[in-house]
Amino acid sequence: MGSGGGRFDPEWIRAHAGHLDVLRLRLGRIGETVAQFEQDQAAFGRLVGWILTGLGERHVRHGELIAYVAETLGLFVSGLHRVADGRQRLSELIGVPEDGAEPEPEPQSRPAAAIIADVLETVEMREWVEPQLETVPVAEFVLPVPDGFALLRATGLDCALDTIDALRRMLDDLTGMPEVVAKQAGDWGAMAAELQQIGDELERCLDEDFGGVDRADVRAYLAMMANNVEALRGLSAISTAMTMVTRAAGDLVLLTRDIVRGVIGDLVARVIVWSTDPVVVPLPVLAARLGSVVATAWRVDAYLKALVNSVANLSRSIDG
Repeated sequence: MGSGGGRFDPEWIRAHAGHLDVLRLRLGRIGETVAQFEQDQAAFGRLVGWILTGLGERHVRHGELIAYVAETLGLFVSGLHRVADGRQRLSELIGVPEDGAEPEPEPQSRPAAAIIADVLETVEMREWVEPQLETVPVAEFVLPVPDGFALLRATGLDCALDTIDALRRMLDDLTGMPEVVAKQAGDWGAMAAELQQIGDELERCLDEDFGGVDRADVRAYLAMMANNVEALRGLSAISTAMTMVTRAAGDLVLLTRDIVRGVIGDLVARVIVWSTDPVVVPLPVLAARLGSVVATAWRVDAYLKALVNSVANLSRSIDG
């Protein structure tokens, strides 16, 4: 424990500095994880990856904030060792006025966790998803088809992709790397848990190491460190939100890709059936078939536009 005067028990101060240093090292390892994230968003496919620049920017910003908290803890570790050695007073380390006056409290801003809760609600309510993609799975594929037609869908689509370069490129632009997206979401989730735990341990460390000490400089130090606790919890909340955003974006890309593949496969199967029809096709029937081709192209374009707009809506929830 500390004494009532200007000095504390040196070993007690060094022990507290050691606790902070352990937490600092854990933050450093988290920072290394952030640095490994994809920066160009190729994992989401070329069609929409460019929209999700907010994810890449968030990676960078997140790493900077984690590094800032880690650096702050490092500065306190060094300073506390000077206090333990008698080379500096705690009041000097934290900038408490000589007269012992309490520093003015900083204005309270809205907690980061509350702000991130709004982002999570936005993602979960799916209002960012365009109506075409919200209802299309039922509208497009609710009716069962014969096994033979389903086989034509699959084999016909594969054949079309092998022979039509533009079609293959379009679906490649929608493919992305689902396994990378899933890993990113998992990394964000693990980071959220670790940051929350570090914040909790920092708060517990402060309570246990300074329990029962009632001094102006200690109160000022605890208030200053409480900001770091809140910062860590805010970073944890952001990581949780990024888990949801990453997973939601990846899932919507895969859903759209499956829908487009299904629509194109359906058209290819119909064309195969039409081509094997031995009966001379009347002009109205031929016109209707040509109309089906045009309608399919329009539907595919509508789904792609809906994906781009949906991802743009989602990206706005994390911009800045």
